[in-house]
Amino acid sequence: MNHEFWYLSRAAGFTAYLLLFASMALGMMITSRVGSGGKRQNLVFDMHRFVSVLALLVTAFHAYILLGDQYLNFNVWQLSVPFLSPYRGMAVAVGVVSAYALALVVASFWMRQRIGFRAWRMIHFFSFVLYAGATAHGIAAGTDTSTLWAGAMYFGTCLILLALLVYRIDYAMRQRDETLRREAVKTAKKTRRLAA
Repeated sequence: MNHEFWYLSRAAGFTAYLLLFASMALGMMITSRVGSGGKRQNLVFDMHRFVSVLALLVTAFHAYILLGDQYLNFNVWQLSVPFLSPYRGMAVAVGVVSAYALALVVASFWMRQRIGFRAWRMIHFFSFVLYAGATAHGIAAGTDTSTLWAGAMYFGTCLILLALLVYRIDYAMRQRDETLRREAVKTAKKTRRLAA
């Protein structure tokens, strides 16, 4: 039996997952101390956008290379529409929906001017849901999930993103507190001047 397409899909799936992880990590670094500041922030943003596009392309390859697999004989609809897959229907459906969500997030890079910053940011916050979906898809549909290395990869990447999220929230709160402190100092100086 010929399994090259299945092996290619599996390899592409792990590659797409790691690219998605890298994109998420870079995205969280943009607004933290790690990635802030002039040229460095622009570089991190460009890398984030490039890796996101690459993740989408490899995700498409991961799905559609299976058209060549003769064991399950997938058709385009089974790989493109949730719940039509004959193989692990729910897990594949989660993967399909996550792929569409990734396409939306990637497209938002070029729609930012039209949709506004607020809508763009909301779409980007949806990345956390799509990452959870991609993780669930990999665990439930993947044939390597029971291996130690795959489990360590899923656990490790999720743990790193959680740590980055906590750091980003803490950094944003400290920035907000610093802004409030500066405003309070300005108001106090202004009040003293008026009272004098």
